[in-house]
Amino acid sequence: MVLIPFLLCWGSFLNVLSHRLIRGVDIVFQRSRCPLCQKNISWFDLIPVFSWLLLQGKCRQCRGAISALYPFIEILTPLIMIPLILWTPLRYIPAYFLFFSALIVTIRSDIEHLLISRFVTLFLIPVGLLLSSVNALPITFLDSLIGALLGYGFLLAIASLFRWITKKDGMGQGDLELLAFIGSFTGIIGCWMSLLIGSILGTLYGLLCTPLSKKTSVKIPFGPFLSFGAISYVLWQQSILNALFGF
Repeated sequence: MVLIPFLLCWGSFLNVLSHRLIRGVDIVFQRSRCPLCQKNISWFDLIPVFSWLLLQGKCRQCRGAISALYPFIEILTPLIMIPLILWTPLRYIPAYFLFFSALIVTIRSDIEHLLISRFVTLFLIPVGLLLSSVNALPITFLDSLIGALLGYGFLLAIASLFRWITKKDGMGQGDLELLAFIGSFTGIIGCWMSLLIGSILGTLYGLLCTPLSKKTSVKIPFGPFLSFGAISYVLWQQSILNALFGF
C-alpha cells in the first residue's frame, strides 16, 4: 500500500523534471509555480492527482487551465512501475526503474512540446552500457553497445531516406537518440521490438485520430510510441518473443 503513494509522488516529480528540463529551469531549488501566472503553488495543491481533481484542473490563483498531462503521468507511473517491481528479478529492478522513469519524462515532453531532452536519452546511454557490463541488466555489454548503435543508425537511415524523397524532415533528432537509449538498455532484440511495437502503435493512432482532426497536417510525436514499445517489451518480453518467434 505504501508503494502506490510513493509512485504517485515519483510521477509528480517526473512531471516537474520533464517540464523543467525542456525549459532549462532549475530542478532542485526553484519552487513549483503555475505555468500561467508564475505564482508559487502551495504544498496542499501539489498532492498527486487529488489536487488536480479538487481544483478541477485549474490554478487556484489565476484559474487558468492546468494540463491533464499532470494527473496522466502521475497515474501512468504506478501503472507501469508496479508490474515492473512485481515481475522483474530484483537485481534488474533499479536499472529498469531508471529506464522507465526516463521514458516517462520523454512521453510527457514529446506529447506537450514535440521535444525530447537529451538528459534522459543520449546522456543516459553510457549508464546503460555500464549497467549491462556489471550484470545489472539481462544483456551483455556488447549487446547494449550494438543495440544503441543499431537504434540510432537505423532511424538515421530512415530519416535520411525520407528527407531525400520528400525534401522534408519526417523524424526529429530526439527520436534517433531515444531509440539509441532504448537499445542501450534492452539490447539488439529489445531495440527492434520497441521499434516494431512503437511503429504499430503510432500507425494505429494515426489511422484513428488523423481523420478526426480538422487540420490538414498533423504532427504526431513518435517518442511516446517508442517509449511504450520499450516498456511493453520489458514487461512482456518472454510472451512477445514466444508469440513472434516461438522462444
